[in-house]
Amino acid sequence: MPLPPLSDELLRERIRQYQQLGSSAAALARHLGLSPSTVKDQLNTARKRFPEEIDGNRQPNGAALPWTVPQFSTHEVVDGSVIVGGDLHAWPGNVPLMWRAFVAVAKKIKPQGIILNGDILDGARVSRHGAVLGSAAPKVDAEIDAAHEMLAMLPKTPIRVWTMGNHDVRVNNYLAANAPELDTYAGRLEDRFPQWAFCYAAIVNNVEIRHRFRGGIHAAWNNALHTGTSIVTGHTHQLQITAVRNRNGSHWGVEAGMLGDPRSRAFEYHEGQPSRAHEGFVVLSFDQEGQMLPPEFCEMVRGRPIFRGQAVY
Repeated sequence: MPLPPLSDELLRERIRQYQQLGSSAAALARHLGLSPSTVKDQLNTARKRFPEEIDGNRQPNGAALPWTVPQFSTHEVVDGSVIVGGDLHAWPGNVPLMWRAFVAVAKKIKPQGIILNGDILDGARVSRHGAVLGSAAPKVDAEIDAAHEMLAMLPKTPIRVWTMGNHDVRVNNYLAANAPELDTYAGRLEDRFPQWAFCYAAIVNNVEIRHRFRGGIHAAWNNALHTGTSIVTGHTHQLQITAVRNRNGSHWGVEAGMLGDPRSRAFEYHEGQPSRAHEGFVVLSFDQEGQMLPPEFCEMVRGRPIFRGQAVY
């Protein structure tokens, strides 16, 4: 007896899940607990029934309309790890202690990937906060030089991704708009940092890594709850992990703190007010089936970066 046809509702739900997981059929199969062949069959049916919905917006000739920055960068990691850190807000002449710890841990654990999770640049001169600092704020080219110097400290890994933060987007737009006036630094960030894959979100197996989603003190919980998957974000400068547990198991919302120093002059506009900002980063490890293990932090504790119970710098 032939199986009943798949409903439009189910196929549209598969399309939504497929796109949310970085257009990876393998990641979707793991997420649903179904065989890869079953998921591929469902996606092929969805593609035939709703070609425009699964493949996105189309040009008249049928080719996909490209994003200025790719929406996703999708990667598979099995029996290995990735290290994720963001919110460096690079300024010249200042290499934060947590950045040095990030480099030290990356060299020690030898991850398959390094993911810079947004706001690696600050864009002080081109932000609304630049007026507070005046000429003390570094120029865009000086920030880019500082970022190059710091990124050169990292070990080489097969996966090297830079998710765009709001400060990065601001600098990127400034570079594009002012190309005629900038000889050395004309073009977008991907031209200045060609060794990094730029995107809005990295998908590693079934984990989403993006600079920002929800905000507030409960951002980690809301991020995991509303994406339905483990998710790592930055932007809030908070450092915390919240588990969402249900009948499908556990997934985590992770806020990865900041690689920059919250006491530095880059944040003078905060006026020294009490803040939940905290220095740190996260390591994500995956087992032999590609399933993520509980996330691990490196956290600043009484002025020293601590990872797995030991000072790392």
